[in-house]
Amino acid sequence: MTYGHVDQETGEYVIERPDTPTPWINYLGEGVYGGIVSNTGGGYSFYKDPKNQRVTRYRYNAVPDDQPGRYVYLQDRESGEYWSPTWQPVKTDLDDYECRHGPGYTTIESKYDGIAAEMTYFVPLGEDCELWVLDIENEGRETRTLGAFSYVEFSFPDALGDQTNLDWTGQIMRSRVDETEGVIEMYSSAQELSYTHATSAEVVGFDTQRREFVGQYGSLEEPAVLEAGAARNSQATHDNVIGSFEHDLELEPGESERIVFMTAPERNDDLIAKYDDPSVVDEAFEALQAEWEDYLSTLQVQTPDEQMNTMVNVWNPVQCRSTLYWSRTASRYQAGLGRGMGTRDSSQDTLSIVHAVPDQVRETLEMLWKLQFPDGHAWHQVYPLSGEGDAGLATEDPSKPQWFSDDHLFLVLGTVQYLKETGDYDFLEADIPFEDGSTGSVREHIERAIEFTDEHRGTHGLPRMGYADWNDSLNPDDGSGEAASVMVAMMYCRVLDEVAGLYEFLGEDDRAAELRAKREAEIERIDEHAWDGDWYTRAYDDEGRVIGSASEDYQQISLNTQTWAALGGVDDDRAREAMENAHDRLNTEYGFALLDPPWEGEGKIDRIGGTTTYPPGAKENGGIFCHAHTWSVVAAGLLGDGERAYQYYRQLLPLAHDDVADLRRVEPYVYCQNVLGPAHEEFGVAKNSWLTGTASWAYVGATQYLLGVRPTFDGLLVDPTIPAEWDGFEMEREFRGATYEIAVENPDGVESGVASVEVDGEVIEGNVVPAFEDGETHEVRVVMG
Repeated sequence: MTYGHVDQETGEYVIERPDTPTPWINYLGEGVYGGIVSNTGGGYSFYKDPKNQRVTRYRYNAVPDDQPGRYVYLQDRESGEYWSPTWQPVKTDLDDYECRHGPGYTTIESKYDGIAAEMTYFVPLGEDCELWVLDIENEGRETRTLGAFSYVEFSFPDALGDQTNLDWTGQIMRSRVDETEGVIEMYSSAQELSYTHATSAEVVGFDTQRREFVGQYGSLEEPAVLEAGAARNSQATHDNVIGSFEHDLELEPGESERIVFMTAPERNDDLIAKYDDPSVVDEAFEALQAEWEDYLSTLQVQTPDEQMNTMVNVWNPVQCRSTLYWSRTASRYQAGLGRGMGTRDSSQDTLSIVHAVPDQVRETLEMLWKLQFPDGHAWHQVYPLSGEGDAGLATEDPSKPQWFSDDHLFLVLGTVQYLKETGDYDFLEADIPFEDGSTGSVREHIERAIEFTDEHRGTHGLPRMGYADWNDSLNPDDGSGEAASVMVAMMYCRVLDEVAGLYEFLGEDDRAAELRAKREAEIERIDEHAWDGDWYTRAYDDEGRVIGSASEDYQQISLNTQTWAALGGVDDDRAREAMENAHDRLNTEYGFALLDPPWEGEGKIDRIGGTTTYPPGAKENGGIFCHAHTWSVVAAGLLGDGERAYQYYRQLLPLAHDDVADLRRVEPYVYCQNVLGPAHEEFGVAKNSWLTGTASWAYVGATQYLLGVRPTFDGLLVDPTIPAEWDGFEMEREFRGATYEIAVENPDGVESGVASVEVDGEVIEGNVVPAFEDGETHEVRVVMG
């Protein structure tokens, strides 16, 4: 069953009915003030940091689902009947309903009993506030008298305290109301605070005390104020503070009226007055759309696959921008109460977006490098408001190493990608503090990262595991120094290759040669100690016993070391064999399971760790971990297998699952983190959408390895790996200030290989298009063969 479709003209995802399998959300804002909004108006807001500056409240995992939110109630003054134009929270059977999620905004339109209502939510560019623009029209033949009531529920800034320390937060949250100006403020006796809800319309009543609005033992579905038909003018002197205004509307047939509500983290009378003007609101919305269009226009494709075009041109980069802003901190699945922005997560998030927002990527990398210790490892996560970091999950078990073996390596990969994309080699000499306050250049930070992996070795000289590698739930390292990660060994090979390439470009051949020698030694260790005969093993435990071998009862094969064998360039022949066996053992219609067979039993198996706490087929225990699946697209691309690269890309493509939305449950326009695997009773159910590394790597896999256009130090490499039946594709891409209009032709129906490249009508040698950096548009014709 489908619940919506893509509007091909606007790129919006149009939801046609409100009762989606789960709330289907969108993100508002651009990294400062923002939040999530669902297709029925649910969600919450925050300012800079969802943990420490939460603005509005949300009840996770609650009944009813997806409440509270940004609500307006409409009431017929004659009959007393009321409804919500966003469907929630009243859930009236509306005559018509449509939600349009677009880049940075959501519009919900509905009709009921001759009244058409449209609610648009967005955060104006550069402003610390959100607007709810309510347009109401009387489509009937008689004059209608209506009441309109807004509702927003404020949170204490400390979101965890708001949920857990009710004795304190419930005593210190208070309200004040300026009826003349149409402003409600929540303030606190404990700290400087003025969370604000404002309206552009004349106020006839208000409420700020939730208990009075809802009623004792009442609900948002049938609140006491709407049952009575009038606001109670309640003032909250403690307890739960809300913002609710009552307005009167009298509409002649065909007449319409607009009310603009504002919610903000502080009172700003100039801002409130500014958006009282409807033309200013419209201009702000148009400016937001124009800014998003500029962002999206930095890379556009036209392929034979329309669903791929929509994802690459609109929704994948929209999702990538959200992950760069908020990492994994605040969604419908991450409550934003305790988790900061991940070092490895944010490093990977930069890979997909650096061509579009290079300055923001540099700022992100600078923030992350400050988390590095002088010995080379890095904190696992950072809190953006304070810039402070910690060891994340590792703090739950202080007996284990308090570092992860991959954080600093992903940070190197993100930095090298930034240099390739921008040519900003001065960044290497930028002075950035280490965690202890000492300083060093970015170059020195990179060298320290390499040194840390080189000096921390486990069984067979492979890199030591630490608390975990990319798989947070693989925790075999109890401190003996034996536990090792084969995946990190392969990552290290990629890092050494990338940094050696950088030094060769800079003319520093001696250091490049040293790194290449390290890489060859690492490859020898992998070949000798990690090849299991048909595939690569995954790791070694704290006693030096293998994990991920055919000789074991469980987890005989793991996905990550088969894909990363190709990503790390360890051995192409073995990588092909390993990927073929992974395909046979792990691939399903919804993607690759992370391992097979999954672990069984009750309770955690200490030599493995958190993976074994999941039932078979869930998450890291044989589930389809979508982030890891994206590496199969990259691997197939590197190995020149266009059919498989495209197959793997399609298996994860959200829009390709639009017709099984009841099974998948999550939004069909963004990627999710995981899908229940073939060993699970509910195989195919998807979880944890939006804030996932899947988004970045899916985009990288599609644009840089399937379509094959990726930055190098010298220019743009064009090296497609596509299905043989494609006759070609087009891409328009910005690179270092110039625009490249790339047309790829596939006359012989091959999957990979480039026969010739023309740039502005001139044939060039090889398939690296020069970096012109001239602000001009250049035509590139590529013939495969």
